[in-house]
Amino acid sequence: MIRKKRPAVIKDVAALAGVSVATVSRYLNDSPHMSDETRQRIAEAITLLDYRPSHIARGLATSKVQSITVLSSETTLFGSAYTIQGIEVAAQRQGYVINISKLNTQWSDECKSTVDMALDQHPSGIIILQYDATAIESIHYIPDDLPCVLIGGRPDGKHAHISFDEYHAGFAMTEYLLSTGVTTVHHVSVPGKGGGDDRTKGWEAALRQHGAVIYEPTTAVWSPEKARELGRDYAHDSTVEAIFAGNDEIAMGIISGLMDEGRRVPEDVRVAGFDDNPLSSIWRPAITTYHQYFTQGGEDAVTMLIKQINASQSANAAEAVAMATQPESLCIKGDLLIRESA
Repeated sequence: MIRKKRPAVIKDVAALAGVSVATVSRYLNDSPHMSDETRQRIAEAITLLDYRPSHIARGLATSKVQSITVLSSETTLFGSAYTIQGIEVAAQRQGYVINISKLNTQWSDECKSTVDMALDQHPSGIIILQYDATAIESIHYIPDDLPCVLIGGRPDGKHAHISFDEYHAGFAMTEYLLSTGVTTVHHVSVPGKGGGDDRTKGWEAALRQHGAVIYEPTTAVWSPEKARELGRDYAHDSTVEAIFAGNDEIAMGIISGLMDEGRRVPEDVRVAGFDDNPLSSIWRPAITTYHQYFTQGGEDAVTMLIKQINASQSANAAEAVAMATQPESLCIKGDLLIRESA
């Protein structure tokens, strides 16, 4: 029986070239501290042995794996899924692998261990979907010298940040609803401490500016069925003329609940959502919403992150310091989409 020849390993290269394994490793990582003669011997040994270095092994040895880790509490919700899609497209275009680490929203003490496991993979940089309190907590466990970009929520002054301008979006949605002739707008906010907080603040500011009655907002869970129950309750509240839901799935549930109880949308109650979920345009009635460019946000985050990675690896220390002291910030504005529900 003919045995298949095993692939050459780095020790074989070192032995043939007459150098140490560490010297071969420095050669593979383009170290400038090496004589031309040593470099030539190693190159010849690699050719003779048909040695193929492991990309992952090289990355682990230098802590510069060509990978980006995404930290997110949710990966299936519309906003998170579309943001991650943008990250993946842009990262692949630049030759980076994406790793996704899901943060546990129920057990906050596991947040640090999840981040630690992600860091053990030696990513080139981190992108955090700052859409809730758990994701915000995870920022504290990121090393200061690791390239990092935050998407959503508010900037922390230390990291590059992408905003979806949710305060002004919430303000614009509420102003539109008031312009339809209703006297006030009830609000159902999304859970967490991310951008949803800014939507709520925008809603409140618009009502104050117009001198409208401000009822305590209701916080929904990530469940259209629970929102449907809420809609049934709203159907029997005479103060409810219009509802601004924190996202389109919640709006869908509320509309179903109102209709269960015989209320018409928009004739009796106007309902608006947020995010522009693909189902919102074919729902009946089609949902007035605010389109957010999640995919673009993901792509722009990768561009920001790679700038940091390149700066940290370059000889231009001033550039790296400038990025650390003046983190880049980008605001991506959305669009109000007026449809049948309001």
